[in-house]
Amino acid sequence: MTKYSYSVIRLTPNPVRSESVNVGLVIITPDGPDVRTINSFSKIKAITNNYKPEDLSNLSEQLETILYSKLPLEQAISLYQGAISLSQPGWFVANDENEYNKKLDEINKLFITPERATRTTPITQKRILTELKEQFDKAGILGKNISDISHHKVVTKYPLSENEGLYAELLLKNGAYHLTETLDFRSPNHKQKMGDSALKAVTMDKARTVWPNAVNTFLVYAADIEHEKLYHSQLLLIDNYADKMFNILSKQDMANYFEHMFTAASQNMKLN
Repeated sequence: MTKYSYSVIRLTPNPVRSESVNVGLVIITPDGPDVRTINSFSKIKAITNNYKPEDLSNLSEQLETILYSKLPLEQAISLYQGAISLSQPGWFVANDENEYNKKLDEINKLFITPERATRTTPITQKRILTELKEQFDKAGILGKNISDISHHKVVTKYPLSENEGLYAELLLKNGAYHLTETLDFRSPNHKQKMGDSALKAVTMDKARTVWPNAVNTFLVYAADIEHEKLYHSQLLLIDNYADKMFNILSKQDMANYFEHMFTAASQNMKLN
């Protein structure tokens, strides 16, 4: 049985009006932080038009970064005292992943769902990038900063073109470069996913321009059969720029992906 601590992420855009909304959870696990935010943006729009979906995505990434550095949750809470704040920590115990997710659903219904809502406002699945980083960290090949790329480590947010705001989500170098972008299609927000897909394609194209014939481009995505049909055009678009695409919901796909990455990093390791 494992004990997990968590904190509720709260947005208060206007301190004078004191209107706030709970927008997600931060959970501390033995494998690192698990940041989950709401899928629906209607709750946020009810109190402000100045907070965008990309702001929430950036917040998730920021929280993951500081908590991956082993900063205690209590200290992270003290850092967020403005428009974004974190509640005092709570905790729960779980025996396995199914029980863990069931507990998160209960916490979601308690803190995230509006009191008189007839439907639950779901929080996101664990971010794909988080899952990949956890595996690379377990394997000992996750770099702590960009310079670690020279040591055959997987680094995050590697700049491809800072002027254009293009960064590789994950990058490994071992002779050739190995670039990974992630995309979660488990969302009904079709317009947002169209934009996200275009950005991934542009990022991969830029990498091929920066390193002609010297980069492998991968997409790790999440989509069940229904969403693969819904986002078929977006997947076809990225397929024009990706050397390979892997569905994180497929064990075989991910076994192939990690085998490639571990081999490229000169690691003979197996997934836990």
